[in-house]
Amino acid sequence: MGEMLFDCSLPSLVATLVELAGRQFVEAGTVIRDASGRLSFIANRPPNGNERETLGLALIARLGAYARSDRPIGFRGDGGVLPMLEARERLSVQVGDIFCNLLDRRIVGAGWLDAPITRHARPPRIVFATLKGGVGRSTALAIAAADLARRNQNVLVVDLDLEAPGLGDLLLDTDRMPKFGVVDYLVENGIGGIPSSTLRDFIGASGLTAPGGGRVDVLPALGSRSLENPANVLPKLSRAMIEDIVDGRTVSVSEQISSMISRVTAHERYDAVLIDSRAGLSELAAPAVLGLGATVLLFGTAQKQTIEGYRALFAALQLLAQRDKNQGRDPEWRTMLRPVYAKASLNQDITDRFIEDMYELYSAHIYDEESSEISEINASDSLRFARGDESAPHWPLIVPFSQSFVDFDPTRISGQLTASFYEQTYRNFLSGLDVAMAFGKDVIGTESGNWPVSGGIVN
Repeated sequence: MGEMLFDCSLPSLVATLVELAGRQFVEAGTVIRDASGRLSFIANRPPNGNERETLGLALIARLGAYARSDRPIGFRGDGGVLPMLEARERLSVQVGDIFCNLLDRRIVGAGWLDAPITRHARPPRIVFATLKGGVGRSTALAIAAADLARRNQNVLVVDLDLEAPGLGDLLLDTDRMPKFGVVDYLVENGIGGIPSSTLRDFIGASGLTAPGGGRVDVLPALGSRSLENPANVLPKLSRAMIEDIVDGRTVSVSEQISSMISRVTAHERYDAVLIDSRAGLSELAAPAVLGLGATVLLFGTAQKQTIEGYRALFAALQLLAQRDKNQGRDPEWRTMLRPVYAKASLNQDITDRFIEDMYELYSAHIYDEESSEISEINASDSLRFARGDESAPHWPLIVPFSQSFVDFDPTRISGQLTASFYEQTYRNFLSGLDVAMAFGKDVIGTESGNWPVSGGIVN
C-alpha cells in the first residue's frame, strides 16, 4: 500500500493548490472525487500562463494514484465543466481552516447525498432506525402499533428493511400476508406502473386489528408471491433500489418510496405510519432517514460502537446541513432526529454517560456552532440546546432491558402484544412517541418544525 491514502488525499490536494495558486483559487473552485476515489480540480477561472501543466503535474506528484492522471485539473471555459462548478449537490467541506466545494461521485451510497426532506408528511411518519441489529427496533415498532390500535388509532406499518425483512412475519399470519410487498411495488411501478385499484394487494390486515379498536395494516417487504417464487427475490431486489426515469426526469428511490406511502395513505385513512428501516449506513437506509419527512428514531445501546457509528452518520449529515445553508434552504430537518437508548440498564451512571455522549454528538455535528464566523451565511436563528433540556432533540427516549422480550414472537406466542405484557417496559417510550406524532400533526402545512422545546433553543 502506498503512502497516500483516502483520508489524506483531499487535504493533500487542497494544500498543494493553496501553496501554488492561493486560498481564493481553491475556495472558488470545485474538487471532483470520482466513484473510485480519484481526485481532480476545476478552477472557477481561466488558466494563467502554463498553470494547467504546472498544477496538474504537481497534483499527480503529490497524490499519486489518488490523482486523476488523464485530467487532474480543469478551468472555467473548458468543455463540460460549468455544470460541475454550479452543481447544487456540491458539499462544502472544511479542510484545515478553509472550505472547499466537493462534488462526490458515488455508485454506492449516493442516497446519503440527497437533499433531506424538511416538511413533515401527513399522516405523521415515524422511522425506526438503527446502526446495528438486535437492539429491539422492530419489537418497539410492533408494540407501538399495538398500543396505537388499542387506543383507536389506524396505523400503517411499512417494512423498508428489504434485505432482511421481518415485520411481515412479526405482525402477519401466513393467511393474512398480501400478494405483494415493497420490493414488488418498486419493481413493478418502475416498469409499467401500479393502478390504484390494486393497492390493496400490497396491504395485509394484522391480527392486532380488533373489533372496536384501531386498524393495523402492514405493507411488508415481500408478499406471498415472492414467498412462492423465492428464486425471484434477489433479482427483484437488485432492481428495486434503482432510480426511475419518468418523462425524462430522474426519480430517486426516496421519492419512489415516499410516493408509495402517500398513495396508500390516500387510499385508506391512517393516523400514523410506522416505518422499519434497514440497519446500518447502507444505501437502503438513506431514503428512510432523509427522504420521507419523518421523525427518525435512532435506536442504539450505550456501547462505544454505537456512539462512533452515529458520529460517522452525523458528520455526513453535517455536510448536508451546511449545503442547505449555503443554498438558502432551511436545515431544520436536523431536529427530526431523536436517539433511543435501547436495552437500557438500571445503572444511572451508564444512562448519564449515554445522555452526555448524545449531547456531545449533537453539539459537534447536528446543532449550530456558537460562532458562525467560518460560515458564509449567518442564520438569524441558531439551533442550539442546553445539555439538560429534556425536550431537546438530543435527549433520548429510553427502553429498559427486559428479559421478557428476548424471545419476542407475537404471532406464535400469544399475549406478547397485550398492554399488561409491555406496559411497564415501554410506557415511557410510547409516551415520547405520542409527543412526536402530535408534533408532526401540529406542523402540517409548514415548511419545518422543531421537536417541542421548553425554552432551550438559543436565538
